[in-house]
Amino acid sequence: MDVKQYLEYLDKEMTIMGILSAVSVAAPAGILNASLSKDARALLWNPEHFFIVMGSVLCVVAALFFYKERSLLAWYYGQICLTEAVANKKSVAAELREWLRDADSWETWLPYCWGFTFLVAGFAEYLFAFFFLLTPSHWPWLVAHLHTIKILAFLVCPILASVAAPLQWYVRTRYKFSDDAWADLGSDVLKGLQKSGKLPHEGVYARLMPSRIHGVGVVAIANIPKGTYVFGPDDDSLVSVRASATKSLPPDLRRLYEDFCILKGDDYECPSSFNRLTPTWFLNNSKDPNMAADSSFRFYAIRDIEAGEELTAEYATYSDGQVEGTEN
Repeated sequence: MDVKQYLEYLDKEMTIMGILSAVSVAAPAGILNASLSKDARALLWNPEHFFIVMGSVLCVVAALFFYKERSLLAWYYGQICLTEAVANKKSVAAELREWLRDADSWETWLPYCWGFTFLVAGFAEYLFAFFFLLTPSHWPWLVAHLHTIKILAFLVCPILASVAAPLQWYVRTRYKFSDDAWADLGSDVLKGLQKSGKLPHEGVYARLMPSRIHGVGVVAIANIPKGTYVFGPDDDSLVSVRASATKSLPPDLRRLYEDFCILKGDDYECPSSFNRLTPTWFLNNSKDPNMAADSSFRFYAIRDIEAGEELTAEYATYSDGQVEGTEN
């Protein structure tokens, strides 16, 4: 897999984040220097210093977020290069695919969104300072309530930025692999308003059925778009069990770990109870899969899947265990 072009893209984005971080510091420094000068102090600083200070603080916060984004992109750049250099040839393509997918997710770009939000809020504070400095005297209603309006204007930018930040976090983590995160949020909100309660079949894309690959498998009962997390909500936490601890178990119990659990090194990653096995654990192996696991072992469609297709994953991309019943 050739990732050179994407690495060049990350390099350019890191440069942009560095420039934005520098501008977010240089702009308030320049404005503070100008407003504190001997000629401008009485005209600008004394009457409007609250706006100038708040604007400068918001810009510095934005600079920190831009720098955080630059550091995060640099970390992804390093991980992608390291995977190419040292990963096992068999698993390098799958690992690179996961790194590229994570690097391109909405969640990865969250610090940039926060930085841009606080930068806009900071410059809005500066604009308020100049607006009130130049307030026309022929606007009697504004002059009469100037103090109250100034307080509201002073507070509105940091409040809006503080409200926007958690909303951005929710949308960009909840829909991090979506093509249009905000559109999906709007669609979900509309569905929630239109329905008083969710029926058990809603959000179900597949069911257990006899498999032509091996025993029981998972078969799509509806068309599944690329990128869909098929088995939500599947919130059962994984439990790590030392593989050596299972060797003394009776054969039938030991077989549960071998058949259903993910082997990572010397540990099995297991459901909290085998009585809570969901369809996720019945995915069969294939060298040409239509599903993949992310770093949290949640499975998503890597291409459009039609109803009637069996859902498969390539075990070797996320488990070190032996493979049985593989589709070529």
